[in-house]
Formats: sequence, structure tokens, C-alpha cells
Amino acid sequence: MIRHLRHDEIDKARWDALLMQCPDRSWYMQSWVLDLCCPAWEALVDEGEVAMMPLLWRRKYGFDYLYQPYAIQQQGVYARAHTTALDQAFLRAVPDRFKYWDIYVNAQMTVVPGGIAQVSESSNHMLGPVMDPQGIRSTYSQGHRRNLRKCGERPPEITNTVDVSEFVYLFTWTTAKRFGGIPHGGLALLQAMIEHALQRGQCVLYGIRSDEELISAICCMEWEGRSILLKSANSEAGTAQQAMFHLVDAWIHANADKPMILDFAGSNTPSVARFNEGFGAQATVYLRLVRNQLPPLIRWFKR
Repeated sequence: MIRHLRHDEIDKARWDALLMQCPDRSWYMQSWVLDLCCPAWEALVDEGEVAMMPLLWRRKYGFDYLYQPYAIQQQGVYARAHTTALDQAFLRAVPDRFKYWDIYVNAQMTVVPGGIAQVSESSNHMLGPVMDPQGIRSTYSQGHRRNLRKCGERPPEITNTVDVSEFVYLFTWTTAKRFGGIPHGGLALLQAMIEHALQRGQCVLYGIRSDEELISAICCMEWEGRSILLKSANSEAGTAQQAMFHLVDAWIHANADKPMILDFAGSNTPSVARFNEGFGAQATVYLRLVRNQLPPLIRWFKR
């Protein structure tokens, strides 16, 4: 039976224990991550089916709605064994007070088109596990191999000693400025996520410096056999040195010969997709669900 739990009714230890029983468990769905990104999150739980769905919500104009917090790529139903009936039952069990949804759900979920919500596709990119460390670069595109060779015999030095604040500073003035779309409080949330993940041994930062200044860096979250390339930052100086190619190559090599899936947290942006696929990553699909049951005037305004 699916139960709706308000935030103060959620047993966080029990939530995390149930998550560990789900083959599709995700770093994003740990209780501490949810606490950071949505402090009042609620949940739907079916302990008999070992299935769970966070309800990440906030309020605007007096209405409660489900949303996608910054830096959380996927949410939705996580289960020991997915079925169409189970996934649909969870979606139907979302409390009626959530009149509007705009969420991205994990790739294992089955959503019936034309059903409870409008459905559209988004792209992710996955690689691995990489079990042949010596032959990794042979799987890269010709263009990627050429960019890696441009440094000649002196590849840039890659460091794991990157301070969280300097990573976020570089990200703020590069990626965030270039692509936009960072919500209010998003950068503070990103910094808190990285700090807490480092404390738990779930984060690795890779960086390249020039004259001691950080010019390029990536942030990877590692948990339960998956490494997620959560965010990257690249300055003009980093671009000139093909730094991002070297950082991702280092990330792949660091996880070679391990039972580790590399998750590029892919993008619908064509240039980002080409970059990811140049390392041999394969495109996968996850879904965006939008449901609008707002009153007519508010519904029109929301459009």
C-alpha cells in the first residue's frame, strides 16, 4: 500500500535503507541530498513493494507544486522491481494539493503517454564500466584524440586539491554565466551539496591550474557504483588548453578497470551531447512530466 508521508513523518534512516534495496538507486535520492535541495520534502512509500517517490515541492501564489531542484537531474519512483502498474499507481497517489508538476523522472520509470501528465524526452549520456585501461582512448572520437594530443609531450597537470569555494567561483563566472538558468539560491545549494558530499567521501574534484589559478574543473559525485559528472567549469584559458578534454579523460582513467558506470549527466544542448559522445558515451532517455491542474486564470498565467 502506498502511503503519503509528510516531512516530519519520514524516517530518514528507513528511507535510505529502502533506497539501498532498489537496483535503480541514485545518488540524488539519498535523504541528506533531498534535505539540502528541498528541506520540507515529502514522500510516497510502499514498503511492501519496496518502492518510493520523493515529493519535492514549494509554494507560489498560494499553490503547492512539484518542481525540479537545481542540480538534481532525476527523481520519480525508485523500486525493487518496476512495473507500469506500480509506476502509474505512484503518480496517481500524488496528493491533490499539488496542482502543478514540472519534474524529470528516472530512466527506469514507465510513463503512459497521454495519461496523468504531459511527457517529453530529455537526454543523458552514460559510459562504462571501462574494463580496458590501455585501450580507453581508442574509443574516443578522432577529434577528441586530436584535442588531447595538442599539448604534445607536456599534458596539463591535473590536481584533486580543489577548494569548494574556488570551484563554485569558477563555475559562477563560466558555466553559470554562459548557460544561465541558475535559480535564486542555486549556487549556494551547489556549494552545500559539494561540501556535504566531500564530508561523506562521495565527491571528487578534478582541476587544472595556470600560475596557481584554477582555470578548469569538474565535480563528480561517486556513490554505489556510479560516478556522476555533476558540474563543470572552464575559463577562456582552460578552453585554450583543451583543459576539459584532459579533465574528463582523467576522470575516465581514474575509474577504469572498476565496476563503475560513468554518468555524464547529459544535456539536450547539441554541443554538450557531441562532447560527451566523443568520449564513447551512449545517449539514454529520461522523461519530463508536466501536469497543470491550476485554476484557469493561474493556468493561463503559468503558460
